[in-house]
This record gives sequence, structure tokens and C-alpha cells, in this order.
Amino acid sequence: MKTKVCLASLMLALSFPAGGALYSFGTLNGGPAIGAIPDNSTIGFSDARTLSGLGTSLTDVTLTFVLQGGFASDLSGYLRLGDLTDSTASDLTSLVQGKTLSESTPVTYAVDFGTTFVAQNPNNPWTLYFGDQSPGGATTLEGWSLEITAVPEPVNVALGVFGGVTGLIALARAKPVKRQVRKRRCGRKRRCESFVN
Repeated sequence: MKTKVCLASLMLALSFPAGGALYSFGTLNGGPAIGAIPDNSTIGFSDARTLSGLGTSLTDVTLTFVLQGGFASDLSGYLRLGDLTDSTASDLTSLVQGKTLSESTPVTYAVDFGTTFVAQNPNNPWTLYFGDQSPGGATTLEGWSLEITAVPEPVNVALGVFGGVTGLIALARAKPVKRQVRKRRCGRKRRCESFVN
């Protein structure tokens, strides 16, 4: 009996899958280019998108973005989760500068952030920023996407597991209900009496 309860609680614990979603913007979503990165400007260009409807704890994030034109060596960039300057951010500068941009052909970049954003809430603003701090050549951010895997809040999972295990234990300890049968018993003098078995 204990084995059945343990197996059932393990199956219940494993029944909380991670949820995944792909959010695409600009040309990666069939729309127009997002915008031009200002040439020789310290202000740069940023595109912020607020996501919702995901689990509350990130397990994986993959960013894909497409740039066209200009010089990759002029660019710096980052992806930030949250709307504060001290929010978690990941530098994209070396990734961007590792490829040669073309005026005629869009260049696609992809990066999996590993543990950078793990356990953070993805239901917040995500900001993709690029700056071009040297003159000559304009670069356009064509589009970008985030592939996100998140799980429910661990407290909610723990409460679900606890409730399931408690229910299974209560079910396992429940005594079967006996079927009551009314019988008649008659003695020698044909005096009968009813009783419940």
C-alpha cells in the first residue's frame, strides 16, 4: 500500500510540466522591420515587450534576432529582463561583432542564455537594445524573438503535491463500506427476529 502511495505522489509531482512559448516581433512575426539603429549615437535603439501568461520561474531563454546593414564592429547590445537599470541583462556585443553584416541580406543571430535568467519571472518587460557608436553605415533591427520555458511557482507545485499526497493517504486509509444485509432468524417456536449482518 505504501508503495502505491509513493508511486502516485511521484506521478503527481511529475505532472507539473514546464510551459514553453515563442514570442516573435517584426519580420520574424511576418511584420515590418522594427526600426533603424541610429548611426553614431550613444542613445541607441531599444525595443521593449512585456510578456504575460507564462509560469513564474524561468528555466530557459533563447533569443533570436535579425540585423541588416551597417558595420557589426560599430554595434553594442544587450537583452534585459525587467524595467530597472539594475535588472538582469546579458551583453550581446561580442556575439554581434562576431559576424559581418550585409546591406542586401539579413543576418540572423541566436543565443541560448543558459543560467543568466533562470528562476526569474518572465512576465515582465524584455528590452532588446543596440547602440552604434561609430559613424558610417546604418543598421536595421529587422525582428527578434524569445523562446521561453517557464514552470509554475514552486510553492504552488509544493501545495499541489501536498494536497495530492494527503488525498491519496486518506483514500488508502479509508475502510471499505460493508454491505448491510437484513436477515431473519427463526427459532424452534417459529418466533422470528430480524438482525443486521
